[in-house]
This record gives sequence, structure tokens and C-alpha cells, in this order.
Amino acid sequence: MRIGHFLRCGITSVCALLVFAFCSFAKDESSDELVQMVVKLLSEQDKDLRAVGLDQVRNEVKGSSATKQFAAQLSKLNPAEQVGLLGALADRSDNAALPAVIELLNKSDDERVRIAAIATVGSLGDSSNLALLLKALSSGSVAEQTAAKSAVQRLRGKEVPAAIAAALKNSSPPICVVLIEVLTERRALTTVADLLDAATNDDAKVRRAAMAALAQLATANHLPGMFKAVLKADNGTEREAAEKAVTVVASGIEDADARAGAMLSAWATFSTQDQIALLPTLGRVGGAKIYAVVKSALAYEDSARREAGLRALCNWSDSTVLDELLELAAKADSPAHRAMILQAFVRIGSTRDDRTDLERLARMKQAMVAAKSAEERALVVNRCRTSYSIESLRYVLPYLEQPEFVQPACETIVELAHHRELREPNKSEFDPALDKVIKLSKDAVVVDRANRYKRGETWARPKPAEATNSP
Repeated sequence: MRIGHFLRCGITSVCALLVFAFCSFAKDESSDELVQMVVKLLSEQDKDLRAVGLDQVRNEVKGSSATKQFAAQLSKLNPAEQVGLLGALADRSDNAALPAVIELLNKSDDERVRIAAIATVGSLGDSSNLALLLKALSSGSVAEQTAAKSAVQRLRGKEVPAAIAAALKNSSPPICVVLIEVLTERRALTTVADLLDAATNDDAKVRRAAMAALAQLATANHLPGMFKAVLKADNGTEREAAEKAVTVVASGIEDADARAGAMLSAWATFSTQDQIALLPTLGRVGGAKIYAVVKSALAYEDSARREAGLRALCNWSDSTVLDELLELAAKADSPAHRAMILQAFVRIGSTRDDRTDLERLARMKQAMVAAKSAEERALVVNRCRTSYSIESLRYVLPYLEQPEFVQPACETIVELAHHRELREPNKSEFDPALDKVIKLSKDAVVVDRANRYKRGETWARPKPAEATNSP
């Protein structure tokens, strides 16, 4: 067995040297004799010899004539050999191979071959091949769909983004979502107008994908169109995501007054009814100019305008409105409004900004006084984790004695302990607290973290799983 292995290695080496020598001395880059030598290697039973041939296809034997001859072998090989040659042709980057590759894709029933062929079309093709890839996206297996999406991303030519954008008009919602993701990955800035159209599509998934893309590709000039998309979005998580996308685009304007001015200029182009509906979106950007508009809305007798103004204030991004929120919570005329305002107070009050940790903790203590339900108190205990101070540990620790708050208190304590610069100087207080967490927590991850921190070890937060969208 070993002798046979060494013989094969020797033959492979000799063959490789002969091919390399032929390449070096051949005057004609596409010499048919050289091409035929490589062609013979492609159908060799020995995988090492085939590898020599594939390397020649990739890197050595030049010319479109040679490419066509190599590609012509696809129909003569078995599936495993076809996959290898397709990869080599993709690396060769000569689109003269495309006709043979497409013919194989249309004829083969082997999924491995079809996936490799789709990938090769992506590497060699241009906008004229988009329809073929869209077919794979629509009717292929899951693996073929994944390959087709990647292939569309790689298509060559400046006409490709426009072709993809045009396909949005006639594609099913799942395919539209994939194409929008591709436009985002390609940084297709020239298709923003098409994405704005998609953002008002009748399908919610298409709208969400388009707004996510616009958050990365749009500029302040596109705010009016994005406002239209906000109005189209369903109330709830979709509307919230759309508003946040607008905020991301507006944040591209560094000057706060200019940022608010751009938002108000876009907002002013809408009807009074739509302006009211868009007030919560304005609140996410904030600033003195927008505050004046929101404050005016809160003073109106019209309940819809007041409601929108209140939601705008609850969407505020900085701590300048905290005292006003606390006052509004105390005066709220409905439990729903009071709960909404308190949640906003906790969110803003616990945000890590230029305030000190003790100032954040003080706001959480205010929230605890204002809280009226166990759920609200649990939320406050949870958000004390953003105040990296020993005073926060001391404040949360007693809640371990109250059954309804044990779990959020455990989580907050381990979050505070995560910060070595806080934990180590206060080890005498953290270690007993972590012992209680180990005893009381029902979350295995929390218990593991507590044990690690007691031993002075680190803990790496898991990366969030990447969302996937299959057609």
C-alpha cells in the first residue's frame, strides 16, 4: 500500500513538472496540445492528477479558446468531477465558460452540481444572467436558493443593481426580500428610489426589508419618502422599526439643529393628519426645535394630537425630558398612559450616556417609587444593571429576598459583576452576593457566570444568531 502511494505521488509530481514545463516553453498560450494534456488530466481517476489539471485550468493555461475546451468537458465528467471543474472555471474568471455552465445547470439533476453551477454563474455572469438565478431563487432547493443569493451578489457589471431593482416589481414577496438584502450588501446607492417604492409595498416583510436597507443606504434627502413608509407601516413592531430606520438616516447629520431642521422640513410637507401620525417619529430624533413642536401638541385639546405628542416624548433619546416624564406619569389620566410613560422613563433614565452611574441609579430609585405593579418594579431592578457602581449592588441585593424579584435581581447582580473594575475592588461584597445568585437563580447561564466571576474568570457574551431569510 505504501509503495503504491509513493508511486502515485511520484507519477503526480512528474506529470505536474511536465505540464509546468510545457506551459513555460509553449509559444502559443492556447496551444491545443497543451490544452489536450490538461483535458486528459481532468478525467483522470487519480484525484491528485485531477488536482494538477484543475490547477492548470485555474491559473496557467490562458485564453478563451482554452476556456471553451475546458468547459466542454463538463458534460463528459461524473458529478464529483463536474463540481471540481466548475470551481476551477469560476476561479479562472473567463465568462467564455458560461454557455457550457448554464447548459449543465439546466440539465443536471444532481444538487451538488447545480449548486456549483449556480455559484459559477455568479462568478462569471452579468445582468443578463439574473433571470436564471432568479429561477433558482424561486424554485431551487434551500441549498440552491442560498447559492443563488450569493451568486446574485457577485454578478459583475454596473448594470446589475438596476436589473435587480427592476426585478423587484415582478417578483414574489420572499424573492423581493432576498433581492433587497442583496442590494444592501452591494451598497447599491443608485437604487434608493426603488427601495423607497418597496418600503410602501403591500407586503409587510418587503416593507421591513426595504426600510432596513434604507437605514444603510438613504440620506437626509430621502426623509420625505421614508416618512411615507412610516405611515404605511403597521402599528407595533413594524412601525417602531420604520421609525428607527428614519432615526438612523437622520443621525447622519452631525449638527443637532440641522438634524432637527431636516426632519421638520420633511414633516412639514405632509397633511395635518399625517403630521400628527409622524410626531412619534420626530420624537426619536429629539432636539430643541422638535421639542417645541411636541410640547405644542401636548397642549392641544385634540386627544389624537396629545396622544401623538405623548408618544413622541416617550420616544425621546436623551435625558432632557426625564423630569417632565416623571411629572406626566404622576398626572396620567389612564393606567395605559402611565405605564407607557414609566417605561419610557426607565429606558431613558438607565441609558448609558454622559451622566454618572450614581445619577442613573438615582433615576431608577425614582422609577421604583413611581412603579405600581410587580412587572414595573422588576423592570426597574433589571435596568439597575446599567449603573456600574457598588451602590447599585447594595440597592438590588435586598430584592433577592422577594420571590417576585429574585430572577431579575440575580441577572442584574451578575451583569454588575461582569465588570472586573467594579467587582475586584469590592470582592468582599460581590462574593456573598454571587453565592446567593448561585443558590437562587433558575438560569443555568446566570449560575455559570456567577461561578466564573467568583473565580476571577471572564465570560464571553454569545454573539446573536444571524437572521436568515429563505425565499
